[in-house]
Amino acid sequence: MLKKCRLLSLLLIPVSFLVKPAAAAEVVLYSSNNVETVNRVVELFTKKNPDIKVSVVRAGTGALMQRIKAEAANPLGDIFWSGGLATIAEFKAQLDPYASPQANTVAAAYRGPNGLWLGTNVHVNVLMVNARQVTDGALPKSWSDLSDPRWKGRLVIPDPERTSASFVALYGIRQTLGKAMLSRIARNATIVGTTSAAYDGVAKGEFAVALTMEYAAYEYVAGGLKEIKLVYPSEGTFMSVEGMALIKGAKHPAEARKLYEFLASKEAQTDIFKSAFRRPLRTDIDVSTLSTLPALSAVKVVPLDEEKMSQDRAAFLAEWREIISAR
Repeated sequence: MLKKCRLLSLLLIPVSFLVKPAAAAEVVLYSSNNVETVNRVVELFTKKNPDIKVSVVRAGTGALMQRIKAEAANPLGDIFWSGGLATIAEFKAQLDPYASPQANTVAAAYRGPNGLWLGTNVHVNVLMVNARQVTDGALPKSWSDLSDPRWKGRLVIPDPERTSASFVALYGIRQTLGKAMLSRIARNATIVGTTSAAYDGVAKGEFAVALTMEYAAYEYVAGGLKEIKLVYPSEGTFMSVEGMALIKGAKHPAEARKLYEFLASKEAQTDIFKSAFRRPLRTDIDVSTLSTLPALSAVKVVPLDEEKMSQDRAAFLAEWREIISAR
């Protein structure tokens, strides 16, 4: 009789005590974007998806892609946003193909094979000049102007091994103007470890000129710093296209696709431009109507072969190290 009572007591335990509650939905975002941009995106996304928690891991593009590769057997991230397509392409074995309904808003050249990645925004390489620091002549108008000895110690360039946009610009200079010109420019330059160290240095007057990205320089212009000028080099500049990708074997694939679609949307990309001045790749957004920046069609751009650039990356960086060590 006692055994029957115990059995009956077990049967009467509320089901809620026996069933574990479902884990809250989560997505792990690996991002090389700055804190402000990432925070803005997370804020907008969670307003639309309050049931999904976004966890963020921030680092440089190269470091994050290496981390994704190292974690291949047990992925800890779900989605990567955003980094240079040349760098992303090197790690395509770690990516999961996805056919986004919004992919056709981006030119085919910026979409990965079988949907392995999708271009989100484009960085246009510019010269950021602090006019107050240029009292001995005209502002530079071209890449080749940077080889003039008067820029010695006054030019700052981010390390191309650590920043994908700097790699694209220096690789482009090497391809179009040759190794000798790249070497003469490098002799005048101070090399810094981060992109922010370059544009902050010019804004503070520590340097006169930085090789940097349009959005970074324009933040100071939009902020009212009248001495900051953007120069689009006369030989033509280079674009560093950034994109996003889903991580193969991700633990939260459905949530990752939701965030992917949000990042691809016109709403999100327009907001990111308004708040961070990052040119969207969507063909239905014209930044010249939202800012004083020129339309991309008005900028002389020298096209670079993304696949060849990816293949040449290791060799170029080895050559760059030789150039720097020989200064």
